[in-house]
Amino acid sequence: MADVGLYHWLSRSPQILWHSASREEDVGHYLPDERIYRLVMNLWHQSADEIEAYFYHWRALRPMHRLLHLVNDQPICEDLQSRGIPAIFVNQNCFLDESMFSIQPEIPKKHDAVYNARMAPFKRHHLLAEVAAPLIIGGIISYDDTQEYFDRVRTLLPQATFTHADAPRKQMNPFEVSKMLNSARVGICLSETEGTMFAATEYLLCGLPVVSTPSHGGRETWFEPRFSRIVPADPTAVAAAVRELVTIQFSPELIRNATIARMSEHRHRFTSAVQRILTHENSGRDFAREFYGKFRHKCGEWRANRDVMHYRPQ
Repeated sequence: MADVGLYHWLSRSPQILWHSASREEDVGHYLPDERIYRLVMNLWHQSADEIEAYFYHWRALRPMHRLLHLVNDQPICEDLQSRGIPAIFVNQNCFLDESMFSIQPEIPKKHDAVYNARMAPFKRHHLLAEVAAPLIIGGIISYDDTQEYFDRVRTLLPQATFTHADAPRKQMNPFEVSKMLNSARVGICLSETEGTMFAATEYLLCGLPVVSTPSHGGRETWFEPRFSRIVPADPTAVAAAVRELVTIQFSPELIRNATIARMSEHRHRFTSAVQRILTHENSGRDFAREFYGKFRHKCGEWRANRDVMHYRPQ
């Protein structure tokens, strides 16, 4: 994989950088040993032991840096805090732009279920085998997606509709994805381990109830028993949960509003953490106002890690 990361400078004075962590390449290697506050987000599931090791690794390598871990999973966050590791419970999905994923009642519901997922084995598409006519969003987009796996999924799920059947490498913007999600009644999450799965929250923002298998990574943060079901990783159980949710007349607005309320809680913890840094550094700025005034989808952009200082505000 290329040496790229998801990052964004929140402040020049004091220096505050939000960035994704990496097990292999990390933006920290390109940062000088200066007083830089690093708000570190894990895009893939990491145990408390792994996050602790990362913290002490960088404390030794860049003694001037100040790390604060934004943790997707509350029990892991509490474990880290008990060990004295600076951490707050801020799930990365709170940085989705809710205006990009909305309820669109004018779109007909053509599919009982939709699965927005990369074409990689960890997404476990085979668990949709007993779901009638699902919509599959996803193609050969990421570095480890493969045509071989895509072909295998299409063979395993002959009843499915594939958005990328004729153009496996086409890109879809969030607004196009939102329209596709609105053509279904239930959102699906099937991986056992990954990050928080942006699609899990995108379903909810579009007013869809969700069926998920048990998972590591933090996506369950967004699921409420009222409109989600967590079932065993079994095709029969997945299909039964889809049928159940399809029969319930959910209010899409209820699902969306509850999700936005939860996103707001996580954003508040995030902005409060940054505000504490600014206050400690005797800055008179109001970070919450800055954050919402310059809000960006997913909080940052994928860029070459080596260019991190180039993007630092002047």
